Amino acid sequence: MPLTLHLEHAGKSARVALHGLPLDRPKPVLSNATPTGEVASRRLITGIRKQAGGLSVDALKAADPELDLELAGTELDADATSPAWFDATAESPRPIGDFADVDVVCDAQGVEKARRPHLVRKCNLNELHPVKLGKRMPAADALSAFAFKQSLQVAHVDGLSFEFLRGLAQDLAKKNEVALLGAGPKGNLPLVLREAGTAYRAFLFGEVEGDRYKLLLLLSDQELKRPEGA
Repeated sequence: MPLTLHLEHAGKSARVALHGLPLDRPKPVLSNATPTGEVASRRLITGIRKQAGGLSVDALKAADPELDLELAGTELDADATSPAWFDATAESPRPIGDFADVDVVCDAQGVEKARRPHLVRKCNLNELHPVKLGKRMPAADALSAFAFKQSLQVAHVDGLSFEFLRGLAQDLAKKNEVALLGAGPKGNLPLVLREAGTAYRAFLFGEVEGDRYKLLLLLSDQELKRPEGA
């Protein structure tokens, strides 16, 4: 299902579509099969008791108290798994609720720099305030300065949005530039594509050939920097 982008350029705004790039070749349908039929995955219980307290050498020699052979091999239902966290050091298992999600920021060498509370972001592509074009830079500089993790195609939904996007692509292609996009009232916030998703630094790249245009949204969350002393 395509996403909707509320985009502003040169005093005009339009709601346009965002979708993945077309594949040169369709993805093959993979399946595992044997002479007796197809093979499917199933989640099974191993039969190992999670809480097998009071074990002794004599008990292990006499039997297998750490195993529950009656349950071993039975299929595990999705509802049987618990989403709760448990304290492995507690005498009796109890759910843990007093924890928080924390983002750990590391430098290029993997050394921890800072810790901060994890932010749950919401999608900001189709808000009241449109996404605005900001600073521009040569396309070659952007491609060598950022690691792009995803590319989406910006597509028109009607005749007016076609002229709007084609004019924008033509302006970018003529100057061989990419434009940085920003969300929010001031147009200075990163783009978030989905609820609780990653915040991306986004660029627009355009090409025009006759009446046809190509407008790509390039997404990056990592800047390329030369290591010190290199």
